[in-house]
Amino acid sequence: MTNEQRLDRYLSTLFRYVEKGVLLLVGGLALVAIAQQVIGIFGKHQVRLEDVLLIFIFLEIMAMANIYFIRHSVPFTYPMFIAVTALSRLVVLQGKNIAPENLLFEGGAILLVSIAILVIRFSQRYSSDATEHCENAAAEDDKTQ
Repeated sequence: MTNEQRLDRYLSTLFRYVEKGVLLLVGGLALVAIAQQVIGIFGKHQVRLEDVLLIFIFLEIMAMANIYFIRHSVPFTYPMFIAVTALSRLVVLQGKNIAPENLLFEGGAILLVSIAILVIRFSQRYSSDATEHCENAAAEDDKTQ
């Protein structure tokens, strides 16, 4: 093994562990943020929708970190779900004194992100179905030869 290959292997291992450490930190900070929100809810003796949505955002961040540890990749739709929840929370927080066009813009953004999620999900389903069909056809061709 050459020196360059050893260096590449070392750097790859280093970055893999740093990546896992940062993901662990992100998940841990999300857990701390959830605890802070719950303590705040008990302190106010009141549960508001904005608090629940914020906890849900933190939960989605933890789930995204967990999915990375399981699959070693994060589906692109997870951050998009977080964006929809964050936009929903923004709508809830603004109150009644905002300009109506802002609600339309924010609602439109939620709709666009939701459509993008659907497009990505359907494209992944059909591309994987097509890939499986090609692989099955290739396997059948191998059997006949």
